[in-house]
Amino acid sequence: MPATRRLLALVPNLPGVAPGQRARIETWARHLEPHGWSTQLVPFEDERLHELLYEQGRAADKAKAMAACWQRHLRVVLDLPPHDVLLVYREAALVGPALLERLARRSGAPMVFDLDDPTFVPYRSPTSGWFSVLKFPGKTRSLFRMADHVITINSLMGGEARRDNASVTVIPNTIDVDRHQPVDPSAGELRLLWTGSTTTAPNLQTVVPALRRLQAERRAPLRVICDGPVQLEGVEVQHQPFEPDRTDAGFEGCHIGLVPVTDLPWNRWKFFHKAVQYLAAGLPVVARRIGSNPEVITDGVEGFLVESQDEWYQRLAQLADDPALRRRMGEAARAKAVASYSTPAQVVRLAALLDEVKR
Repeated sequence: MPATRRLLALVPNLPGVAPGQRARIETWARHLEPHGWSTQLVPFEDERLHELLYEQGRAADKAKAMAACWQRHLRVVLDLPPHDVLLVYREAALVGPALLERLARRSGAPMVFDLDDPTFVPYRSPTSGWFSVLKFPGKTRSLFRMADHVITINSLMGGEARRDNASVTVIPNTIDVDRHQPVDPSAGELRLLWTGSTTTAPNLQTVVPALRRLQAERRAPLRVICDGPVQLEGVEVQHQPFEPDRTDAGFEGCHIGLVPVTDLPWNRWKFFHKAVQYLAAGLPVVARRIGSNPEVITDGVEGFLVESQDEWYQRLAQLADDPALRRRMGEAARAKAVASYSTPAQVVRLAALLDEVKR
């Protein structure tokens, strides 16, 4: 079907650089065209601002670059190209109130607001503390009320959105199940798996006692796929560099996927994409019972949900000693990924939602 309807997406970041944006609207855009929708992304930041934001300090340079992006984006929003539906992913600008979104609404097109992070929870950036003060957490509720329809990444945020808007749909992050071919979690020497970034690696510290205990009794190295080295005192770690073009690289030869999470206000709302990656690879998952993990993992079916160090140890030891259980849970994990988290399955729902909103 040729693309006949136009989706215009206001996004905060440059295409290809922000994991959340890349996983949602940028992925959706590639798959919406067969459903009759063309997508145009309108980013707020430019190359200069993007480079500065992840550097420590340089407040004056950041403020100057932010102001320049605001001025440019204001001109863009006042003269948007024709579109049938306006989508705002997280926010139209990285700082400030919902002014640009209100101006964009003057086009008369219906607006869909997509939220994948709990931006209504105050957060202080470790590299730009002043920047966090300008984030306006109240802006999220304004966008809930302003939108004709709200999309959230999980039901926790969906419930929060429904306090301000009755029209809410949950669309989780998806995965290309064909690129994540299932491994055999019952074959070979036992190996645990964690994948993430250096910024999320501190979550691993929450399970160090359980991992030490497990490794003291049996051979169970932890493969860490990360953009930098990770040190866990007293834990055998096998580091493997992250490959951006192969999100499943390093999964082979692994048997159990780990999703440890620090108990922070922000994390209580989060969707942890690594859990879905493990499911797609056919790995049983052991995850902390927090955020969307109870939505993704049925305890005792695709893996286990745990809280205490004792529970971490007991469930990891149970899976370590039972290859048949790992195989059974791995098969259930793969089936769930295909049925519930494959990109084509969710994009069909998104296209139907956009069609309905357009009418």
